[in-house]
Amino acid sequence: MKQAQSPRGRLGWNEQEQSVLWEEVRACATAGKPLRAAFESTAQRTGRKANSIRNHYYASLKGREAPQDLAQRRAAPFVPFSEEETDALIREVLKAQGSGQSVRACVLLMAEGDKTLALRLQNKYRSLLKSHEDRVRAAMEELKAAGLPCVDPYRRGRSLPRQARPHRPLTLEGLPELLRRLDGESAKAVLRAMADALQAV
Repeated sequence: MKQAQSPRGRLGWNEQEQSVLWEEVRACATAGKPLRAAFESTAQRTGRKANSIRNHYYASLKGREAPQDLAQRRAAPFVPFSEEETDALIREVLKAQGSGQSVRACVLLMAEGDKTLALRLQNKYRSLLKSHEDRVRAAMEELKAAGLPCVDPYRRGRSLPRQARPHRPLTLEGLPELLRRLDGESAKAVLRAMADALQAV
């Protein structure tokens, strides 16, 4: 069967990938197979992850972007994040921020360019920060124990990568020396955090 592989890093779903998804959903419905089988076969043909495909499918139904015959099958409820997916989301965002990446850039990468899914991931992460601090802090401890980059999102302003945190209060006189000791991304994170702090004053 011909694949609809998209170049790595390409944003969003192209028309061929979308057609593959609808084709596989229809084929599984005809064969009496669960939707999961359609997501897995679409993953094989497009190179995208099955979970990402599943989320895109339900987001398309919710946004009324699916073909009419499939939209009428919308009896299935919107599938929430599983416990494993929720914990993975927290870890991936904390690690990304620990490497100097923004939450927005991280979730867009996780969503493989699907902006609808990226927004859903971002909203879920913000909800977790607000309502499940214990869960977020547990993920922080897990990452620290593994020696992986991590941030404390509950610090005022944007959190810095671990290696960017000074052991003593940072002064303007010490800033040039600190920046020299950091890699490019970490130095950028320091400057962004300082800019955020100044704007908050």
